[in-house]
Amino acid sequence: MRNFIYQKDNFLTTKECADLVNKLKDDLKPGEEEYHGYSSRDLEGTEDYSVLQQKIIPLLKDYGEYFPEVNFTSDYWTLTHMRFKLFEAGQSFEKWHSEHSLVYSTRLLNIMMYLTEHNCGTEFYKGEYIKSEVGRIAIFPSYFTHAHRGQKCPDNRIRCIITGYVNFIKVQ
Repeated sequence: MRNFIYQKDNFLTTKECADLVNKLKDDLKPGEEEYHGYSSRDLEGTEDYSVLQQKIIPLLKDYGEYFPEVNFTSDYWTLTHMRFKLFEAGQSFEKWHSEHSLVYSTRLLNIMMYLTEHNCGTEFYKGEYIKSEVGRIAIFPSYFTHAHRGQKCPDNRIRCIITGYVNFIKVQ
């Protein structure tokens, strides 16, 4: 855990990952036009979303203990979105990017759950690297400071992940 990047192995078991892939790989929609190579499925409102949310919330507390600066924000935040993504063999999200923008201005943290294992992973512009291992979860800031991209699987296999975002929320 360095540079505000938190990772935990065995967050999901191999069986849980395989079950999610088998359950979610059907009924996918094409990814955003500028990022070809993956299909996705929104999990919001599903039982899988609720189960994963309950498992992730304690990790957000751990994140705040390792990196207490995140607790100094002036607004409340919580996990609000998750999406299953399937990258076809030879494809990856290879464009450098961050998750914070005018359109997504409330994003604070990224969450990535790796459901399949490959000799590749997520590469950060500053040189950090998270290897794609079954059951691993990573949490890191959504800002330009953590620009990243996915690497192509050298074994030419499909790659499955679940992404999520921690967003600022309005409290009434």
